[in-house]
Amino acid sequence: MKLYAYGSNGSGQLGVGDTEDTSLPQPCLHSDNQEWPSPIKSIRGGGSHTLVLLESGQLYASGSLSHGRTGITTLEDSTSRFRLVPSCAFGDSKVKLCSGLWEASVVVTNDNEIYTFGLGTKGELGAGQGLESSSHKLDRFGPQDEQIVDVSSGMAHTIIILSNGDAYGWGNGRKGELGEPAEIVWKPRRIQNLSFKVVRAVCGRDFSYLVGAPGDGHHAILGSDKWKIRSAAPVDVRGWEEVAASWSSILLLRGSDLLAWGRDDHGQLGPEVRPTPLVDIVAGSEHAIVVTRQNLVSGGVVLGVASWGWGEHGNCGPGVDSQSDVKGRWNEIDPHRFGKDSKVMGIAAGCATSFVWTDEAADLP
Repeated sequence: MKLYAYGSNGSGQLGVGDTEDTSLPQPCLHSDNQEWPSPIKSIRGGGSHTLVLLESGQLYASGSLSHGRTGITTLEDSTSRFRLVPSCAFGDSKVKLCSGLWEASVVVTNDNEIYTFGLGTKGELGAGQGLESSSHKLDRFGPQDEQIVDVSSGMAHTIIILSNGDAYGWGNGRKGELGEPAEIVWKPRRIQNLSFKVVRAVCGRDFSYLVGAPGDGHHAILGSDKWKIRSAAPVDVRGWEEVAASWSSILLLRGSDLLAWGRDDHGQLGPEVRPTPLVDIVAGSEHAIVVTRQNLVSGGVVLGVASWGWGEHGNCGPGVDSQSDVKGRWNEIDPHRFGKDSKVMGIAAGCATSFVWTDEAADLP
């Protein structure tokens, strides 16, 4: 398996061995220069750092290391290669979920413990008032027999979803993104007055988007209505398959249809005519990446990668307009950039960063 990255890289958050922005996918490097020891499960980005979680439960980090935001304790300010986060940072356990805030990270282990790292003056660490830096193991909350099934973070707040459908959050909730009362929430607090069981959460800059089971169609948006993020939302999202949020927009994949609403001044919602069919979608700070599926006459299948939105740092690939946008169209990433005969296995996006991982040996679905 190989990982490629492009976009903003001032702190080495792309993990490609330097600190230069790039619009062309570059192979990511990690400390031992070998193949990734396990398939990639997910990638999450913070303001200037990136977390790569493997199926094995190992966690790697690249970019800024200041304030211990990745769980790596070092005197260095940053790293431009992915480094293994020592398991002692989270009780020698395996990691199952992670997320990144502006200057902090959240890690959830297989035994349902939550660890936070970094800096947070508005409750981002969830450890209590006055605890604004370093690393913390959070106190347990919610029914003890329930599992943590999802975690998502915005710039300064985090949402946790439990297996019983309850949602908890902490951090900057002054615009209502953590429910009422709208205030800084220093420790995990249950979000009240939800009429459905939540199965997934994604966070924007000033809002949280909670969705129920695909067959139910229930969803809720908490927080600011800037860019009509609440008032322009569809009534029902029944049949949703994937959901993503940028700082100020929401994109929801439903069959061959893509629902998108919110901010669009840089083309964040995509063109009216989009590449189809779409297989997957993710959103970074103000851009989106999609995986497209093309059936060949020969009977084969090709998965492609396309982007749109704000691309000033190269995170939408080459070919932006005079405003550094990909607006009213999309950019297709040359598949040869990912190696000969490679298959796209996953995509991820962070703060003006884009990631694609591939596998030459994989069979397409």
